[in-house]
Amino acid sequence: MMQRIAISGTEFPFKPLKNLLDVATQLEVKFLELWMPHNFVFEDLSIVEKELTRRNLQAVVISTWTQLNLPGDVTARQELIKQSIFVAKRLGAVSVNTYFGANPSRSADEAVQRYQQNILPCLEEAEKAGIYITLENEFEITGNDPTRHARVVLNIAETVGSPYFKLNYDPCNFYFAGEEGYPYAYNLLKKHIGYIHLKNGTKYNRRIHSLPPEDYLWRDKSGDYVCCSLGEGAINIENLLRDLSMDGYEGYVCLEPHVPAEILVDTFRDSLDYVKSHFLQRNEWRLR
Repeated sequence: MMQRIAISGTEFPFKPLKNLLDVATQLEVKFLELWMPHNFVFEDLSIVEKELTRRNLQAVVISTWTQLNLPGDVTARQELIKQSIFVAKRLGAVSVNTYFGANPSRSADEAVQRYQQNILPCLEEAEKAGIYITLENEFEITGNDPTRHARVVLNIAETVGSPYFKLNYDPCNFYFAGEEGYPYAYNLLKKHIGYIHLKNGTKYNRRIHSLPPEDYLWRDKSGDYVCCSLGEGAINIENLLRDLSMDGYEGYVCLEPHVPAEILVDTFRDSLDYVKSHFLQRNEWRLR
């Protein structure tokens, strides 16, 4: 029996991979979400593979900032997804995480249909490799990314309709987008969830909060937000973890605090303790 908690390399963008690996070792976390090319480039795959083995760490997800609904030619993004599938297979990861993107020239229905066409060649590679592709719901300042709405995310999952296509459910991203991330979005989407990002947040107000560094004030069309420890924000993480346990969720949960660097390790540690105390004592996850 092993705990299926990972930490995300998104907190270490374009910094030496050693920074992420050192924190994982310090926190005694084995599983990692690695970003390509934010944490490493494809040409360094052999080096990454050896370093993970040396440290007894495991990449479980490869994330790519690939948005297949953006305007213009998507070929380069498709190739990055395919490359990430190869990397995931090589490193023994389970899935490749992707994004949708905002495109105001398309209605939600048009966007879903175009996305289905764009993801198809990637899914063909994923099926050959036995690797899942996950799609993460997002917030953003224009309000034009359809994945801000849980009903659209459900439509995407049902339209794509592949057993190798699953959702990366991020309840806090839904909250930042003005959607009820839990319990509404969870109950609507749960049968399609294959991966989970966990963080918590609250609305930002200068009378309550000091102004965070620019990169840590999270802006959406619905307002401004800041992230915080799992037990302190607007998302009912405790009951979400209860439901995950009761529903038999067996995927990975990845912590991504989205807080400034000076409090990152402490927030990771607080989040780990919170998840362990509210979920793992009831039901440890099984490895594949």
